[in-house]
Amino acid sequence: MHKYSKEIPFPETKFFTSIAKLEEKEELDSVPSIAFMGRSNSGKSSLLNALSNHRGLAKVSRTPGKTKLINIFKTKVGFNLIDLPGFGYSKASHKEHKEMMKLLEGFLNSWKQLKILFILCDSQRDFPEEELSTIEVAMEKKIKPVVIRTKIDKLNQSELHKVRSEMEGAMNEIGVPFRVFYLSATTGRGVGELKEFILETLGVQTKVSNEEP
Repeated sequence: MHKYSKEIPFPETKFFTSIAKLEEKEELDSVPSIAFMGRSNSGKSSLLNALSNHRGLAKVSRTPGKTKLINIFKTKVGFNLIDLPGFGYSKASHKEHKEMMKLLEGFLNSWKQLKILFILCDSQRDFPEEELSTIEVAMEKKIKPVVIRTKIDKLNQSELHKVRSEMEGAMNEIGVPFRVFYLSATTGRGVGELKEFILETLGVQTKVSNEEP
């Protein structure tokens, strides 16, 4: 059972729209946004549900890598959450992987109001070089990159220490520090801290109104 953290209020969030191509974004990128990217089965949908305290906000697919759309969720306080398509799933072809990476690259190049790019990675897996390159690209474009190591409830203390050491090594490799969160959407551990970070970074008060988005 998901024990979502409710100690820190998060603005009411609802599904807004999906787009298949960046050409369809029209004025969507005029609103301050935070985006979530990661390999399929990294736990993006579960995290979005945990952040919003809404179990059914983002659908958790039983077939990782199935979603190929950019899903946009709208909050009632003026910023959007963007769920980018999963990539790198073992069943995806090399061509599909290249298409997803091209879409992600285009997104970073064209989304005007992207404030934070959250890069999710299952803590049970090694942190890929491709994600490290994405961090560098985000920094070059003045977008704040934040790494989220998910599913820490699956690790013991020794394994978690190893993951932390791995991220320290990643920072040393690119020569620039970046923020890393270690959390579990299942137990809620670390979710409250992430909420605080998002709201503080975007300058949003934690006390929110009941107006519709």
